[in-house]
Amino acid sequence: MRARTFWFLTLPALFVAETAGHTLVAQVSDPQDARHRLLSNVLEDYALPFVPAVVLLAAAILGRRVLASFRAEGPQPLPLWRLAALPALGFLFQEYAEQLVHDGRIGWLTALEPLVLIGVALQLVWGLLAIWLVRMLLRAAEQLGCTLARRSPRSARRTHQLRVRPFHAPEPRLPVLASQQAGRAPPAVA
Repeated sequence: MRARTFWFLTLPALFVAETAGHTLVAQVSDPQDARHRLLSNVLEDYALPFVPAVVLLAAAILGRRVLASFRAEGPQPLPLWRLAALPALGFLFQEYAEQLVHDGRIGWLTALEPLVLIGVALQLVWGLLAIWLVRMLLRAAEQLGCTLARRSPRSARRTHQLRVRPFHAPEPRLPVLASQQAGRAPPAVA
C-alpha cells in the first residue's frame, strides 16, 4: 500500500473507528464519568477542525486512484486486514492514558476489566468495518477509472501482469555410480 493511501485515507478511517467505538463504550458504561468526558472534550477542541481537511485529502487519494486506473497503471495495493487491530491498540492506550490523567496512576490490570475487554472486541469490529470501507472505496475508484476508460478492471489487471519467459535448465547429470553404467556392485557382507 502506498504511503499516501495509508496516511490520508486508511489511518483517518481507523481513527474515526476507534473514536466511535470508544465513545460508544463510554456511553454504555457511565456517561457522567469525568474520565470519559476527557475524550469528548479533546475531540471537540482538536479533532473536529481537521475533519474537512481529512475529507479533502481522502477525495484527492480516491481521485488519484481513479486517474491511475484510467491510465491503466495497474492495480494498486489495498490496505491489509491486519491494520484492523490498530483501533483496539489505540483503545487500550487511551484507557491507560485516561486512567493516568484522571487518577494519577496506572492500574496494570485495566486491560482485564470486563468493560475494557468488551471495548477491545468492539474496536476490532469497528477496525474491520473501517478497513472494509476503505478497501471498497478504493475498489470503486479503480472501477470508475476503468469504466471511464471503457475497459473491464480485469483486462487492466491482465495487461500489467509480469510476463516471465520460461527458464529451461539443463537436465541434471547423474554420477556414474547412480546410473547403470557402473556395472555390478561387489557382494554385500552378511
